[in-house]
Amino acid sequence: MASRRPLIAISAYVEPARWSLWNAEAALVPQIFVDAVQRAGGVALLLPPDASFADAVAEQVLAAVDGLLLTGGPDVDASLYGADAAPEHEGSRIDRDRSELALINAAVEADLPLLAVCRGMQLLNVARGGTLLQDLPAYHRPNPGSFEGSEHDVRLAEGSLAAATAGELVHSSMQHHHQGVDRLGDGLTVTGWAIDDDFPEAIELAGRRFVLGVQWHPEADPSSQVIGAFVRVCAEEL
Repeated sequence: MASRRPLIAISAYVEPARWSLWNAEAALVPQIFVDAVQRAGGVALLLPPDASFADAVAEQVLAAVDGLLLTGGPDVDASLYGADAAPEHEGSRIDRDRSELALINAAVEADLPLLAVCRGMQLLNVARGGTLLQDLPAYHRPNPGSFEGSEHDVRLAEGSLAAATAGELVHSSMQHHHQGVDRLGDGLTVTGWAIDDDFPEAIELAGRRFVLGVQWHPEADPSSQVIGAFVRVCAEEL
């Protein structure tokens, strides 16, 4: 039995926010991520972008936690995968991108469990030298700003980490993205596909305890086992 609850670093946004009498920039993350980690028995620690996160600093930061959960957010800056921003590009936060790229590299090097959700999956692919498609059919984000009407099924490869985590078929996965994986990064394998168009929905990195990217939003689905499985792996060596 674990002697303590696993500490899960959750990548946070820096965005304008309003609370009480204040209207200012704030480091924040949707509460549903925090709730999902806490329900699974983890302790959620918010980790905002930090311009000092060169690889060595990221390694130091991650040495204090048991897992890294990358959340969604704005488009990944196209310059990071050698492209120009397409007309459909919706803006990026390159400081956050660079900070999280350093965290991904440090997590992979340290064999720290990593779960990358939506934009996080896209950034994982970029970190491994892959590229992104900058705009997808509206089927993948039919209702911007809401998960309502966004559900579609995802097929997962038999024997994959994705299938062991979520089952071989994810019914009505919550979707909210307009970008996705194009050229696959080094060492990554696509292990999940949208039923309707075979678009990549899950990627993973072999040879590590747990490195999984999912394009859907398990934190928005109370029945999803993905975050719970991730937190259990984070607790295994405590």
